[in-house]
Amino acid sequence: MLLGIMSLINEAHPTGQRKRCSNRSTTHLSRACRVTRPKFGPRPCGASISAVQKRVAFLNSNSNYLGYKSFRGPLGPHSGEVMVALWMVVASAFFALMGACIKLASAKVGFFDIIFYRSFINVAIVAALIRVKHIGFRTQHLGLHMKRAAIGNAAMYCGFYSLIHLPIATATTLGYTNPIFQSVIAFVTTKGQLTGKLLFSVLLGFVGILILLRPDVPHGEFAATLVGLFSGLLTALAYFNVGKLVRTGEPELRVVFYFSLVGTLVGLVMATIVGFAALDAATLLCVCAIGVFGSLGQITMTRAYGSGNPVIVSILSYSTIIFSTLLGYLIFAEALSSLAAVGMALIILSGALAMLRRAPAKTAAKTASV
Repeated sequence: MLLGIMSLINEAHPTGQRKRCSNRSTTHLSRACRVTRPKFGPRPCGASISAVQKRVAFLNSNSNYLGYKSFRGPLGPHSGEVMVALWMVVASAFFALMGACIKLASAKVGFFDIIFYRSFINVAIVAALIRVKHIGFRTQHLGLHMKRAAIGNAAMYCGFYSLIHLPIATATTLGYTNPIFQSVIAFVTTKGQLTGKLLFSVLLGFVGILILLRPDVPHGEFAATLVGLFSGLLTALAYFNVGKLVRTGEPELRVVFYFSLVGTLVGLVMATIVGFAALDAATLLCVCAIGVFGSLGQITMTRAYGSGNPVIVSILSYSTIIFSTLLGYLIFAEALSSLAAVGMALIILSGALAMLRRAPAKTAAKTASV
């Protein structure tokens, strides 16, 4: 950017003096320059130094529009990439906190109560954002929305069930098997070529899954592990359907709105049938935190995917597992065995390889995640 400023000044003052225009009077000089100068061209004769400063500010504030790789601000030439990474790390922390709140709340409230509060708070926040952005709620693809919402909510139910019955780190890792399943789905639906990298990443992931499904775990945890694994598969299918919706021109916020609306209605009906649990102040704060942390995670993740390299952002999303491991240890005294840690590491590596293989793919589905 400094070189750009110097080149502008040199063009305007090639010999250190103000450049004079021929065939124009001083009286009409600035007006003519304002009319004829190109939008992004060099500073015309007669323009003040403040014009250069304004243009530099415009280039900084519109770096994405003008094709710059990153914002070159006071933190250095890579500060934009750092901010994108921070957005995703913050989103991962929010998702981990949501998981911890789900596990805490499950001791006092029912499963469908948690589903209702999580979806209701999210649908309220997303509805407010839709109104602010003037997107509108009407859609011409209601069938696709219902299909995506059904699969996405089923994935959420399975994920919440595994969070309640498994250590947080294990349940979170199983939920992040979705890139492995996405690779398989993409291979089947596009009839692509089975490359060595694809085969290696998928096999590596399933080895990690088999380690987590070791036969020495209690029967209840084994069943919850299978449910958590099914959550990863359903999440991959949900992303596939989100991609269909976004390609039809549906805004991501509208996709999230219908997903949360269906979750709210299902949670309300089921919790009414089973009976809502009484909430004390601490439990009410906990269930509200589930919805708030989930919504904040979704918003910050959308910000990261909207302004950064999708592959890097996707890989950074695995930091949720790190935060979940720390929260599990600090809050619930959950210590991972070395074998479980190896299985989790293999799943993370497999997911990262799968995302690198799909680097050119569009990432709209990620911004409207379950």
